Amino acid sequence: MGRILIVAEKPAQAREYASTLGVRGKGQGYLENEKYVITWCVGHLLELEKPEAYMDLEKVGKRWSLRRLPVLPEIHAFRRTIKANTRGQFQVLEKWLKAAEIEHVICGTDADREGQLLFQEVWDLVNCSKPLSRLWISSLTREAIQEGMNNLLPKEKVAGLAAAGYGRAIADWDFGMNLTEGFTALFGSFDPVRKKPNVISIGRVQTPTLALIVEREWEIEQFIPEEYFEVKATFLGSQGGFNGRWFEKSEENKRLSDRQKAEEIVAKTKGRQGKIIKVEQKKVSEPPPLLFELTSLSVTASKRFGLSAEKVLELAQSLYDKKAITYPRTDCAYLPEDMISKLPAHLKAIRQTPYTDNVDEALKQGIPSGKRVINTITAHHAIIPTTEKVSLEKLPDLERKLYDLIARRFLAVWFPAAWYQQTEIITEVEQENFRTKGRVLLSPGWKNVYNLEESESPKKKGSKDQTENENVDLPPVSHGESVQTRQVKIEEKSTKPPKRYTQGDLLKAMESAGKQIEDEDLRQQMKGKGLGTVATRPAILENLLQRGYIRQEQKALKPTEKGKELISLIKNKLPLAGLLISPEMTGQLEHDLAKVEKGEFTLADYMSEVEEAITRILNELRSYEKKHGKTPLSLAPSQSAKKTDTGKTAKKRVAKEHSNDNKVKSKSEETTSGQLLSNGKTYDKLGVCPRCGGDIIEGQKGYGCSNWKEGCSFVVWKKEICGKKLTPTQMKSLLKKGKTPLIKGFKSKSGKSFAASLVWDNAETGKLKFEFQSE
Repeated sequence: MGRILIVAEKPAQAREYASTLGVRGKGQGYLENEKYVITWCVGHLLELEKPEAYMDLEKVGKRWSLRRLPVLPEIHAFRRTIKANTRGQFQVLEKWLKAAEIEHVICGTDADREGQLLFQEVWDLVNCSKPLSRLWISSLTREAIQEGMNNLLPKEKVAGLAAAGYGRAIADWDFGMNLTEGFTALFGSFDPVRKKPNVISIGRVQTPTLALIVEREWEIEQFIPEEYFEVKATFLGSQGGFNGRWFEKSEENKRLSDRQKAEEIVAKTKGRQGKIIKVEQKKVSEPPPLLFELTSLSVTASKRFGLSAEKVLELAQSLYDKKAITYPRTDCAYLPEDMISKLPAHLKAIRQTPYTDNVDEALKQGIPSGKRVINTITAHHAIIPTTEKVSLEKLPDLERKLYDLIARRFLAVWFPAAWYQQTEIITEVEQENFRTKGRVLLSPGWKNVYNLEESESPKKKGSKDQTENENVDLPPVSHGESVQTRQVKIEEKSTKPPKRYTQGDLLKAMESAGKQIEDEDLRQQMKGKGLGTVATRPAILENLLQRGYIRQEQKALKPTEKGKELISLIKNKLPLAGLLISPEMTGQLEHDLAKVEKGEFTLADYMSEVEEAITRILNELRSYEKKHGKTPLSLAPSQSAKKTDTGKTAKKRVAKEHSNDNKVKSKSEETTSGQLLSNGKTYDKLGVCPRCGGDIIEGQKGYGCSNWKEGCSFVVWKKEICGKKLTPTQMKSLLKKGKTPLIKGFKSKSGKSFAASLVWDNAETGKLKFEFQSE
C-alpha cells in the first residue's frame, strides 16, 4: 500500500501535523511512518527570474533604460529558479513528489493565497500529476488538524486561490520590475555616499500607499488655522451646579468666529437668571466591539503598545505557531455558524488568572450567536484563542500582551451591551442658549472584562469639561426650572490640521482604499477593495520605511523629500501614471484579483489589465524623456527611517538633512548601512531588536540594541558556543528569520564535531538554542 505525502509550510507546522498523526520517524528534511511522509517548504523555495533572463542583452544592453522595456512574458512563459539557500529542501520535496510509493499528496501549507502559491510553484515545476487534496485549517491544535484531515478539500476548490496567487506574484513583478527600472532610468541617480544607484522603487501597492502619506502631509503644510471662540457658562440649580456651552439655535454646528459677538454674549448673560427649556434623558447601549481581524488587532496594538504592523504580525504568527490563537492573517471579524457549539471549549481554554472570574461569568451568559459575532466569513474567521491551554508565564512579554488583547476581545462578546443614561440639558439666558451633555454608566456589561477607563473611547476620556459627552453625573433638573448664571467665560480656540498617519491609521486607510471609515461594520463591508491584503500591508509599510520614502517620528509617519518629489512628479507631470497613486484604481485591481480567486474573473483577463496599464505608463515616460530628459529625485535621508527622535535631536536632524541633501544615503535595500548613533558615528544595522523594535548593531563584545541608553538590555554576546562565535551575517539571519544558516564545526564536550542552526530560545533575552537539521 502506498503512502500519503503532506507538504507543510515550515518545520514547526510539520511537527504539529506529525504529533497529531503519530508520525515519529525522522529523515533529512522530512518525517515519516508507514502511512505518511511529512515534509515542508521553508517559505518560497522558488523565485521569479530577473527581467534580464527574457532580454537579448547584446541588443538592449545591460544598463537600465526605457529602451529595454516593457518586459511582459506570457503567464506560462514566466520562469522560476530555485533559491540557492533552499535548494536542499527543494530536492527533498522533488524526491517525494516523484516517489512511486507516494499515492496521494496533501497541501498543508498556510490556508491563504501565499501559502497556496508557495506549494503550487513547487508542484508545477516538478510537474506532479498525482491525486491532490487541500488541508484547510484555522489553527494548529490537535482537534483542528484531525477535523481538517477528515474534511480534505479537492484541488478544484482551491484552483482559484492558486490562480490568484500567481496573479499577485506576476502582477507585482510586472509593475515592480518594469516601472522601477523605467522610473530609475529617468529619475534615479548615483548615490556618492553609498556608491550605488539611488533606485526609484515603484510598486502596485507601495506607491499608492506612499501617496496617502504624502497627500496628508500636503494637507498639513497647506492648512491655515482659523480662530474661533467658545462661550462657556457655569449654572447653579436647586440641587447642584453644571456647565453649559453656547450654541446658535438656527445653526447648531456653526463656530463662533466673531470675538466681539462672544464678548456681547458674556456681557448679556453674566450674572443673569437662566431657565431650563429642555431636559432629555434616554438610555443608550454600546455593544461589545467586533472580534479581531489582523488590521484591527494591529491598530489596537499600535495604540496600546506602540508596535509596528510588521511586529504585530510577527507576534501573532508566533502565537499561532504555539497553538495559542487561530490563524492571524484574516480580514474577517466574524465566526461561522458551525463554530457555535465549539465556542465553550475555546472559552474554557483561557480559564486561568487573570481571566478566571470573567470566564465563569461568561459561561452563565450563554453562547454568543448574534450577527456581530456569527456571520458570513471570508477564507478565515476572526482571531480568537484556540482550545489549547496556554502557559501565560512562559510567553515573552509582547506575545503575552497581544494574547491578552485577543483573549479579552473574545471574552467581551459573551457579555451583554453596556448601558448608559444620556442626558441633554438646554439652558436659556437672555434668549441665548447653552447646551450641557452628560453620560453615566448604568450597566457595564462587556466593559467588566476591561479596566473601565481602557474601554472608554478616546473622545470620552480625559475631558474635564462637563459640556462634552462624557461620564459625568449631572444634578437633577426639571423643565422650566430657574438657575443662576454664576460664571461666563470665553475660550479661544483654533481649527487643527489633520493628523499624520500612524501605522495603525494607515492600515485602516489602506483597508478602505484611503476612505476614512471608523464604523466597524462598514469597514467589514469594504473588504476586498483596499490596498494590498491583511497579510501584505505590514511588509508594504516596512518597505516604505526601508526604501527611504517615509520616516517615523514617535508614532507619526512623515514622507521624506524623495517620497514627496516622487508623488508630486506623478501627480503633476505624469497623468497616465496617476493610476499608480490612485487608491481606488489599486483597490479595484485587488478586487479583481479576489474575483480571480472566486473563479469570477480569468487570470488572463486580469493580467491583460495589468499589462495595458504598464505599457501606457512606460509610453508616457518615453514622452517625458523626449521633452525633459533625465531629472533626478532627491536621495533618501541617511538616518534610520525607524529611528524616533524628538526635541533638539529632531531639529538637528532636520537642519542637517536640509544642508546635506547631496550627501545623504539611499535606503533602497532592506538592510540599511551607515545609520547614525547619538555620538555621530555610523553603524551597520543588522536587524530589528526583538525586545523594543530598535536597531541591532555590532559591538566589541556582542550584538546589542542601539536603544541601550533608553534602557533596552537586549544583547547576544560574542562568547564562543561550543567552539564557534556568532558572525554578523549569522546574526542578521537570526534576527530576520529566527534562525541562522546551518553552522558546521561545533564541538561537543567530548570533542565530537557537529552541525546545527542556532534559533531563539527566548528572543527578548537573547537566549539561544540548537536546532538540528534532521528536525
